[in-house]
Amino acid sequence: PHPINSRSMRVTLALCLLATRPATCLVRGLPGRSRSAGLFSAGRRATTRPRLNAGLLDDMAAAVRGVSTGGGGGGAPTLEFAPVESAAVGDWDSLKTTLAASPTFKRMEAEAELRATGAGPAHTDNKLRLFGKSEGDVRVTLYRDHAGWCPYCQKVWLLLEEKQIPYKIEKVPMRSYGDKPEWFLRKVPSGLLPVIELDGEMITESLVIMQILDQTFPDNPALPAGDSPQFQRANALLKLERELFGAWCELTFRPGMGPFGARAVSSFSECMDRVDQALGETDGPWFLGSESPSIVDMQYISHVERMAASVLYWKGIQLRNTERYPNLEAWFSAFEERSSYMATKSDYYTHIMDIPPQYGPAYSNEESKTPAAEIDGSAGSWGLPLPPASLTALEPVIPHPTPGLEMSAADAEEAARHEAARKLCSNHGPVTRFAARGAGKPGRKRFGAPLADPYAEPAEDCAPDLDLALRHVVDALLTGEHDADAIQADLAAHVKDPEATKVSVEYLRDRVGVPRDMSYPAARQFRAHLNLAVDALRKV
Repeated sequence: PHPINSRSMRVTLALCLLATRPATCLVRGLPGRSRSAGLFSAGRRATTRPRLNAGLLDDMAAAVRGVSTGGGGGGAPTLEFAPVESAAVGDWDSLKTTLAASPTFKRMEAEAELRATGAGPAHTDNKLRLFGKSEGDVRVTLYRDHAGWCPYCQKVWLLLEEKQIPYKIEKVPMRSYGDKPEWFLRKVPSGLLPVIELDGEMITESLVIMQILDQTFPDNPALPAGDSPQFQRANALLKLERELFGAWCELTFRPGMGPFGARAVSSFSECMDRVDQALGETDGPWFLGSESPSIVDMQYISHVERMAASVLYWKGIQLRNTERYPNLEAWFSAFEERSSYMATKSDYYTHIMDIPPQYGPAYSNEESKTPAAEIDGSAGSWGLPLPPASLTALEPVIPHPTPGLEMSAADAEEAARHEAARKLCSNHGPVTRFAARGAGKPGRKRFGAPLADPYAEPAEDCAPDLDLALRHVVDALLTGEHDADAIQADLAAHVKDPEATKVSVEYLRDRVGVPRDMSYPAARQFRAHLNLAVDALRKV
């Protein structure tokens, strides 16, 4: 059904040049389509990159969306309790009424209605993408991780959006934060992600998937012609990307002391210099000088995004907003103007929590202490008032994550707050149950990601207290105002177990993930407002 053509053979042979031990294998599910195994092949997957079976917060996604990560289906029950009546804050119905008048709420509800029909902008909650075509035109199903943190899933997701290929989406948990559903293991016994189902055939390996999609759907090509100099440049750049990946792993995931640590820093920085130089060799921001990102750009962005977070957090090395890498900054900025990328982009905190379960423990140095404390909130950076969103911050903050949507700084801040309020208002029951795990019992079955515990038992007794604290959080998110003393007094008057409630709010705060739960601007606001409740409970 997918005959090999001359162009696909050129792709296969060119990638073979990158192999350290060439071999021949078949891409599963595509009879007659052979390729030579190289750095990106299924045959060398285990030796060329760490195995991807990770994440940490997806059990929160289950609670928020009413699904179970444990078995791949079913509803997430809420806790039955009588809410605390308080004159200081309204009930959920009154909070929802206030939220309903928000322009952000109206816009996001309209976008959700479009998503249900396969239309609208790119979004992590999409289940169907049609790009103006009919559902009968869909030939592709993308199987990706629930949370949107797998770098290999991200690049395939980006390609489908950029080429506007109609597709369906099925989400599957990574093994380190939940069980693989049986229905998926029957389709893909290895359980590895990403996978696409193209005309009924299952295809694995992200770079292979991207090549096959580009060949099968030739509109908006993401690779140059195989007989062009640009094609040879693409292969050279892919080889450089693997070199950069190796230098990053050597720097981040091996203990570096004395001359060995200095050598790893030098090797990574020198390789990044060559990447920046390569970006400067074209007229535009992209590696191949095209009008839109190519497969080469997508191959890079999914890991360079994670490098920007990880080398800053663990090594104190800044890749963004630095004079050393001007072309890299322009490239990042060009991606951040595209809705396809912003829908897939995580924040630094999410990355530093989801990277170790995927790649192994990372090792920090003395230079990383200050930026690390800002990224993970331990230095008070997650407290109110937050500094204004800024593109020149340690972690650049796009004031509003929807490219092309113009609004003032004040309106953008309100939009971020109201996005977070909408998420909590619409799911307050399951989220309360999820957060109550913080004071409950750990699950008997544990997973590799330390913050993942999908089988934990919530502390049901603290649900009324927790519900009241979360209503105060939403009230502050909606109004943009808060009286810390009044919140503390109200919690002191009603909360029976302040410590259990505080621990539960912290549990929720530490598991807010981007892009899975909300955009980064909204996550900043949500974490800071949850800390408002934490601080009040600490003083009760």
